[in-house]
Amino acid sequence: MSTNGVKVSTNKPSASSSTVQITKDVLTTCHPTKSFNYHQGTSITSLNFDDSGQFLISSGIDKSIQLYDCHKGTHYKDIQSQKYGAHSARFTHEGLNCLYASTLDPSVSEGNEDTIRYLSLSNNQYIRYFKGHKAQVSNIEVNPVQNTFGSSSFDGTVKFWDLKSPSAIGNIAVGQNSVISFDPHGVVAAIGKYPIGSSQTGKIGLYNLKSFDKGPFVEVEIPCLQNQIWNKLEFSNNGKLLLISTDSREHYILDAFSLKLLAIAKLSFRKDSTWMSTAYPYSGSCTFTPCGRFLLIGSPKAIIHIFDLTDLKTDSIKPTILTRSNDVVKSSVGLPKIVLFNPRLFMFATADTTVNLWQTLDE
Repeated sequence: MSTNGVKVSTNKPSASSSTVQITKDVLTTCHPTKSFNYHQGTSITSLNFDDSGQFLISSGIDKSIQLYDCHKGTHYKDIQSQKYGAHSARFTHEGLNCLYASTLDPSVSEGNEDTIRYLSLSNNQYIRYFKGHKAQVSNIEVNPVQNTFGSSSFDGTVKFWDLKSPSAIGNIAVGQNSVISFDPHGVVAAIGKYPIGSSQTGKIGLYNLKSFDKGPFVEVEIPCLQNQIWNKLEFSNNGKLLLISTDSREHYILDAFSLKLLAIAKLSFRKDSTWMSTAYPYSGSCTFTPCGRFLLIGSPKAIIHIFDLTDLKTDSIKPTILTRSNDVVKSSVGLPKIVLFNPRLFMFATADTTVNLWQTLDE
């Protein structure tokens, strides 16, 4: 087996904890080992692992949050949010606590769709409400180091919050809905604006969190497909790369420092009415492995493509084009509309209407 990669823990219910290296050969042996249908057959819109990698949460248009124990491979808890809806559920660094966005419900006249809720999953008690957005919140991201988070909204703003205060500690007028992410050190925020209308250009900027009101210190335009929605930004754990995940057949890998476009992943499929089509944005069909070496991309052909990013050239004039990969794994349990790698365990999760946990074949 190749020695390239990093070691992560593997903790299967039937075996003691050990370590495994992330390599292409190991990734191509992954298959779904657990499948959960606790969203009652409706679309799931977000997945998130906690810091330890033990727990996973999903949220969906059925207005519920579901909690899973990855160590045991079991469903842990059903949290209903029928009054407020649920989207973009994210663990904080404080135990089994999570943030989530409300979703618009025309039958509710209280304007709750703009509020971000902070919930203890242990006792189903709300810890705090964060009010300030004037339209549906589309994206929540927790700072990986601090007890702060960012949110983007269809009101055209990005806001920064401290978990201890109900009022925003910062605001950026972006002018449209956007996606956000924090670098691994928690000192830089990336904000991405996807193309609107007939435009075929998106824009992404990097902000120093200590002086974000001064504007981005780096900002670039990204040539992309018309009517393309960006649904996630993700920094690699080594801080070198930045991923733009979209609802189309194209995704973009940038240098995380200069924002130079290094690669475009172009898959061979046509977007149809069933791919990435709900009232709320999905949290991304792409993910880096924890080592940052590999990129996993789901497709409507029920295939997850695996791309090795080791040899990306930072000095190339034109971006590398990543086409259909020969290294794939096939899903037998729904479309991989959301793909997310566990930060601590050798496991990744996919979701469509079910949540699926993927691991290597038993040796």
